[in-house]
Amino acid sequence: MTSERARGLRLLAWGLGGFGALACAATFGVTVALGFTDQLVVLMLAYLFGILMGLLGALIAAREPRNSIGWLMCATSLATSFVNLPGDYGYAALVIQDGRWPLGAAALWFGSWAPLPVLGLFLPLISVRFPDGKVRSWWHVVDWLAIGGTALWMAGDALERGALPLLPPATAALLAPFTHNPLGVSVPEDWLAESQMAGLPLVLLAYVATAAALIARYRGASHEQRIQLKWFAYAGLLIAATAVYGLALTYHGEAIVQALIPLDMALVTLPLAIGIAILRYRLYDIDLIINRTVVYGSLTAILAAAYTAGITLFQRLFVASTGQKSDAAYVLTAFGLVVAFSPAKDWLQKQVDRRVGRRSPGLVLDQFRSNVDAVVSVMDVHRVACRLLDEAVLAFDARGAALYLQPANAADPLYTHGHLNGDAVIEVLLRHEGTEFGRLMLGSRRGDAAYTNHDRETLQKSADSVGEALALAAHFGHRPLPKPQ
Repeated sequence: MTSERARGLRLLAWGLGGFGALACAATFGVTVALGFTDQLVVLMLAYLFGILMGLLGALIAAREPRNSIGWLMCATSLATSFVNLPGDYGYAALVIQDGRWPLGAAALWFGSWAPLPVLGLFLPLISVRFPDGKVRSWWHVVDWLAIGGTALWMAGDALERGALPLLPPATAALLAPFTHNPLGVSVPEDWLAESQMAGLPLVLLAYVATAAALIARYRGASHEQRIQLKWFAYAGLLIAATAVYGLALTYHGEAIVQALIPLDMALVTLPLAIGIAILRYRLYDIDLIINRTVVYGSLTAILAAAYTAGITLFQRLFVASTGQKSDAAYVLTAFGLVVAFSPAKDWLQKQVDRRVGRRSPGLVLDQFRSNVDAVVSVMDVHRVACRLLDEAVLAFDARGAALYLQPANAADPLYTHGHLNGDAVIEVLLRHEGTEFGRLMLGSRRGDAAYTNHDRETLQKSADSVGEALALAAHFGHRPLPKPQ
């Protein structure tokens, strides 16, 4: 990839992601300015999701333009801005301006189905490509399920008479007389219902297939990819749990806007988890987060149940002894919970550490093998030199690297990582007291960031340390261990 093309892709990534984030922020401001504040928390969380999707998607796409997840996140941010924007414009054009602004009814119609790709299309497409942006083998079925389901769902909503965007009930009542289908296509109501009912199961199947694809990818993933998938799975489980909770509240009569607030809060964790996993910022904190979630989530449930049971018990005792209820029941229950908090937390922590923290025999033996390899790598200085190359590629996010050691043939590298393709951007010598033992070459960095003088000095210091190890090995007549066949 040429530097001009890379620069253009970075500008495009920040342009799309930045525009999506700004559009979400601006739409939230317009919605509040129009007085739609009865859904303020839901809208704030929804647009925070869109802003994070845009900014983190731009960062990922600018750094790794070949990873499609960054570009899909930017598209998700743009789609999120349409959650309320068409409805806001339709209200301003038809009610505030008494129809003087054009396309008010068309905006209402567009807003009734435009937000559907966020949940129906983009999230499954991102999920099945996580974390490297590629789809494995026949898991392309997720794409077709998501596309087909979303298309049917959108068609049913777009052709429905009187469809309205997500608006407060009072506002929807004002706009109901203006709703119509601008396409002029008359479709029987039962056909529209069947289209919607066919689309939604396909989208749900896409999510089920996505979960199966992630499980399959986890089983064949490297250690680092498994950590990345843990971040994504953590956010996904939060979203699934809060969705079930919201549906349960809705079934019991709670307003859907209030019932889905936990789901909106969980959705905000998704772009954060994707950003941490792909950009590898504090990547290995996920095990601690999962541990604390299990401990404090269980503790909250236990204390809530104990609080309810305690109040009921004490109130019955007061009624039996005095003939009336007493506020002392609340005081006694709260005091009991305060006393029990620390012991309960410590007990739960031990149980979680013993069960969740238990590793499989395969992981235990893999750790043992890693420890043995670490000892062998110290004994074999050639492996130390190869380790330097691997660490340098990881530290500088280089596309490729090559290691040459003397007295081997200078034309043939002892070890390579990635694809150098003859394009060495930085080269340092493995040396000690004027004697050269080899050289290390790094290719261009992902995102085409430049190497600084400080980068070169840091790499040279590490190379000097390896050069000293090679000099010591040569002094004692070291011979490198043969590679296993």
